[in-house]
Amino acid sequence: MEFRFLKYLMLALISLGFASCEKDIDIDVPAGQEQLVIEGSIENGGPPIVLVSRTRGFFDPTSAAAIAASYISDADVRVNDIPLTPICSSAIPPEFQQQFSELVGIAIDDLGDIDICAYIGLQPELLGMENTTYQLRVETDGRTLTASSHLPRVIAPDSTWFRLWADSPQYGYVFCNITDPDTLENAYRIFTRRIGPNVNDNPVDPVYYAPLGSTFLDEFFNGQTFELGFTRGQEPNSSLATDTGDEAGYFEIGDRFVFKFCSTTRPVYQFFRTMEAQQGTNGSPFASPSNVISNINGGLGVWAAYACHYDTLLATP
Repeated sequence: MEFRFLKYLMLALISLGFASCEKDIDIDVPAGQEQLVIEGSIENGGPPIVLVSRTRGFFDPTSAAAIAASYISDADVRVNDIPLTPICSSAIPPEFQQQFSELVGIAIDDLGDIDICAYIGLQPELLGMENTTYQLRVETDGRTLTASSHLPRVIAPDSTWFRLWADSPQYGYVFCNITDPDTLENAYRIFTRRIGPNVNDNPVDPVYYAPLGSTFLDEFFNGQTFELGFTRGQEPNSSLATDTGDEAGYFEIGDRFVFKFCSTTRPVYQFFRTMEAQQGTNGSPFASPSNVISNINGGLGVWAAYACHYDTLLATP
């Protein structure tokens, strides 16, 4: 009994000791330097599309108004020295909102909350062409940002199909066979989009989404024919049942969808690969730190050129 009493007494004294060592510590986190961010792309047969914004502080408010205020609508944006035209979602007539949404890759519901201004190349000579390099130049806030991206030739999959996953009776992925050219550093990025009608009444996707692991390089299969499988791309932070339940990332039997397969270049691959690596850590303090590799000189973000091929598939076993 005496030993047990002494044990409890020692524990109480140790706990009191720890409590007496507590001290409030205030950490002054310095604000990071504001930088400009570019989200730009050009695709074969399509116009260049560029979004320009400013970085926001980690503790800044995240309201729709605050996010909208970070976008810049008065920059001078040029591709191959041809000025792009700023077009804001709030100025688009309702009957053209869907086309604008698909063009800039932002769901129409989000455009209703945030007025986004995109710089678009309306001139015919700016429509993306294979084997062409596109120079981007952005001037705003007294700063100049530049970037270069090469639009390679289209490399279409030899075949594309849906396959059930493991023992699942209804869910699966999209697969394709690719013959990689016998040249080093061919890079690729894929997107998916569910379209209607779906016989299973699944929702359709408002725009194309890139799944995790969407970007890859031919460093391990240069010049070979190989098979690849991909999950379904979905909207980040989606609350839809098909994006949060057991079927998240899968196509379901009866889905009609488009598989968008794009050739690109190593700098574009590096940006999205490192960005996905950061997203995958989800802020974990135990993950290896990594920086997103941008191809923007003087700022952050990416200027990406894509040569894309489209296949429409029906998910059947």
